[in-house]
Amino acid sequence: MTRYDRYVEALDAIKEATKWELTDDFRRLMAIHYAIHDTPFEASRFSNARDLLKQKTKMFSKFRGSQNLVWLSFLDAKYEDIGTAIDEALRLDTLLDRKHFRFSSLRPFLANQLINVEEPDRRLDEATELYQTFKQHHPWLTSEEDLLSALVLVQAFDDIIDLNERIEQHYALLKGRLPKSNELQLVSHLLTFSESSPEEAVSRLLTWKSQLDEVHISIRREHLPALALLSIVTEPNTSAIHAIQEIVGAEKDKQRWFNTHSVLIALQLVAAERITNEASDLLLHGTFAHLLAMQQAATAATTAAVIASTSSTTN
Repeated sequence: MTRYDRYVEALDAIKEATKWELTDDFRRLMAIHYAIHDTPFEASRFSNARDLLKQKTKMFSKFRGSQNLVWLSFLDAKYEDIGTAIDEALRLDTLLDRKHFRFSSLRPFLANQLINVEEPDRRLDEATELYQTFKQHHPWLTSEEDLLSALVLVQAFDDIIDLNERIEQHYALLKGRLPKSNELQLVSHLLTFSESSPEEAVSRLLTWKSQLDEVHISIRREHLPALALLSIVTEPNTSAIHAIQEIVGAEKDKQRWFNTHSVLIALQLVAAERITNEASDLLLHGTFAHLLAMQQAATAATTAAVIASTSSTTN
């Protein structure tokens, strides 16, 4: 079963399990989690996890609400013992009552990222320091989604000063070729995981973009983090481009008019295939687990954007 087959299977099951609760934007984000971890969605297991979460949280908890089914799906897809994972996430959430983290709508995702992390308090201190540096350099671009990428980055890199210099090197090269945006900042975070020089890493990303343009797959701003992830794990090649084309084509066949999500899904699934199948051969700083965590950061950013757009539409 391909990652895309797993995605379609999960999406169909999620639609059945969440008939009136979610829009398809949220359901697709959930299905991607199961496809990335190559795990089937089981409606009864997920329902039990939801009931367990209700028992352990109060009515206005940030862990409740239909949008947080995206967060719960991440736990469900990744951990065999979902009950223990929920307990651990709720325990670690108590560490987030501090500046920057306290009022973040992404607290559940931040708590997830602390699971199995040694010295979580220290990592939060380091992430706070890095986030403040982001704010100093890019005050108008930095948002709460950058808290999550900062938390992943400090787990992979020991030298925060060197890390930030590398991020800025990547960003300086990127902003000359692509429009400034929060997504572009996340791309600069992602590219630090490449062992290539900043010039080589950015060049490969742009080559990917141009080669996809040649086959009439347009890369928009919201696609850039997923494309960056793909560019880290594999060079542009016929096989990967064909895989992307197949997924985009399949999604367009299903939804002729509303298919802007198709490119994002294709990039994420093809990247996940390369990360998990070729992890031992990848020249990375950190591990492929860190890359998967950064993929989660990108998904969390998308979740926040969907929540914001849904709220604005409702209001």
